[in-house]
Amino acid sequence: MKKHSVPATLKLVPVALAVAMMTAGVAVPYGASAASTTPAAAVDSPPVTIKTEVLSSKASAGVDVSSLLQKFRDFSNFATGDLAKDTAYALNIVSWQMPHGGFYKDMEEQYAAPWDGVTARSGWKDPNGTELGTFDNDATTSEIRFLADMYNKTGNPVFKDSVRKAVGFILTSQYPSGGWPQVYPKRSNYSDAVTYNDNAMVQTMILIDDIVERRQGFDNDILSNNDRNKLKTALDKGINYTLKAQIINNGQPTVWGAQHDPVTYSPVAGRAYELASKSGSESVAVTAFLMSRPQTPEIERAAKAALRWFDTVRENGTKYNRQGPVYFEPDAGSVIWYRFYNVDEDVPFYADRDGLKYMNILDISEERRHGYSWAGSYARNLLKLASDTGYYPLSKPLPGS
Repeated sequence: MKKHSVPATLKLVPVALAVAMMTAGVAVPYGASAASTTPAAAVDSPPVTIKTEVLSSKASAGVDVSSLLQKFRDFSNFATGDLAKDTAYALNIVSWQMPHGGFYKDMEEQYAAPWDGVTARSGWKDPNGTELGTFDNDATTSEIRFLADMYNKTGNPVFKDSVRKAVGFILTSQYPSGGWPQVYPKRSNYSDAVTYNDNAMVQTMILIDDIVERRQGFDNDILSNNDRNKLKTALDKGINYTLKAQIINNGQPTVWGAQHDPVTYSPVAGRAYELASKSGSESVAVTAFLMSRPQTPEIERAAKAALRWFDTVRENGTKYNRQGPVYFEPDAGSVIWYRFYNVDEDVPFYADRDGLKYMNILDISEERRHGYSWAGSYARNLLKLASDTGYYPLSKPLPGS
């Protein structure tokens, strides 16, 4: 059992604070009032300026990472392959769409029947009682893909109109800085942060890219050229946000947290047991997406820095058993990364519903030990692909290679 000591002082290193200060006039920081534009943790740190031009005439082609990203295009939980059944199901989905254009998560059972006009269409509401749409658990993006597919197959304009309405939700919910929250409108809690958790923001950007490039059922009139131009601008802003949000340790770019402040770009906490951190899980998809983009100097630097971090902090020869009773055991063919690392150093930690940080997994409750993924072989396939394509040379072979 590995134990890690907790540093006496934790200091949050803000990323691109100079840029954040410039945008403070157009967006209120997550968890702050309009009178406060800089989190306390960022006040004493020097500003960092990062160039973020996404497009460049010198950009080379991205890496084929479809094997890593294709799962984010899946909507098989909706589709059966029976056109009549899928058409009826899609019409039901349209009836559940909320006025702002978004959808709620985990709605497969509800979609079996049309909305009755009374039942809540979302499990969450804002303080004013407005039902919230979300990108959590593949919500909204999966509905868009399925409805676009059904428009392709049926030509029913109802599906086209619903997709356009949902795209409007994507455009409206984006922060001026470029990030997307977990929900819209604001839920007035951690869900308002820019959310990489469960790959929500990456999945949104992949969808936008498919629409802009007319892939995967979007190679028709389902969206106007004006819609696509707006989405292209939104995608560039999302990539810019991601570049600025990359966590810097001692001058070196590392990876990303599960949630970030929409104005300061700093990593922030989610649920009580999801403290501000560097994420060994969510950062995998972020890195893969950046690798897939045209390789401007800024994007290439960010992606390769993240790969270097994964390569450096990997724990070779250890296997993680989520249900215990031995949670970490020697295994020559295994490699793991932890879910959470301290923001300012590469020390993994755990947390519980009390909101406290623990350095030994046995110190958290059994419910959290077994009910959450604290480690995994998260970046194995990412590093292997980066190495196999020559994009990034590994410091040493992966276990079992």
